Amino acid sequence: MSVAEEYRKLYNKYVCEDLEQEITIYDREKGINIYRPLTHNCRKKCTGKCNHQCHKSLGELMRKNIIFYCYGEDEIVTNFRNGLFSDLEKATKVAYKLRLPKRQPNQDGLPSEVLLDAIIQSLVPDAYKMAVRTIFRQNDNNEIKGYDLSYFTNIHGTITLWLGQAKLGSKQYCKSGILEDLEKKYTDLYMARQIYFLADKPVGLTEEGIQIANLLNRLNMLNACEDDNNRAEQLMQFLKTQNIGICIPCLLAYDKADVYADITKLESKVESEIAWAKGIFEKYFKFAGIEPELIFIIFPIDNIEALRGDEGFYAGLC
Repeated sequence: MSVAEEYRKLYNKYVCEDLEQEITIYDREKGINIYRPLTHNCRKKCTGKCNHQCHKSLGELMRKNIIFYCYGEDEIVTNFRNGLFSDLEKATKVAYKLRLPKRQPNQDGLPSEVLLDAIIQSLVPDAYKMAVRTIFRQNDNNEIKGYDLSYFTNIHGTITLWLGQAKLGSKQYCKSGILEDLEKKYTDLYMARQIYFLADKPVGLTEEGIQIANLLNRLNMLNACEDDNNRAEQLMQFLKTQNIGICIPCLLAYDKADVYADITKLESKVESEIAWAKGIFEKYFKFAGIEPELIFIIFPIDNIEALRGDEGFYAGLC
């Protein structure tokens, strides 16, 4: 069994099966862009008014995904084989302590990034990490800036880079944050800097991940002494000649308790959230040098403050 196959088996067992129970993923909505509406899985858990305290069950699911977010696929497989991850709760606490810089929970982007990671790994089972982002630090000891998610897929020889952003908070914060990210982080120059940085660090990945990193890093080394604009132009040309696409998944997980107030109206409420998102995002974005596919993952949350609290995502971590 390959590392990729063994990793997928572990991921399905510890995260994916639970995600299917916790989150309802509706049929994808298409327009100019693609929309994936999500809700807490209230249909199976509730009758009448929602009172199952989704912040606890959703928070637990997100915590389970921490080690799969913090470590590369090869590291995950190795540590399960050698028994270091036999106690998943303890392994999660170790990952939180060793792989993540300490920040105030209410200012921490970790919950949104872990949630996006779980959703993409569950929806796109053939996705592989481009790099293990959490082992790299800036001078201020915070996580490297850039994309919240960096994966790739290789489907029948067609390679796609998945470069995602995640926001969790108020509806206005999520909307303005994603709009700002789309404007600033998806230019040829910004993307080139990030991809070259990641390609130079293929740690803990599958063989497939190492291969794509080596492919991109070869170009990185060949043009390392040229100016940034030339390097960006060469990368964009390389992606085009190799038929490598770009996909931008954007998670908007925002406080919207009234979606769950009446379980009989849940689906119509979700539809209204999609209508809102389309009104904001259903237009042409002009990206400098790239032509990406956009996926907006719309996820109203019952109680963001509780999800971020000691009984939610951070239960037992702090």
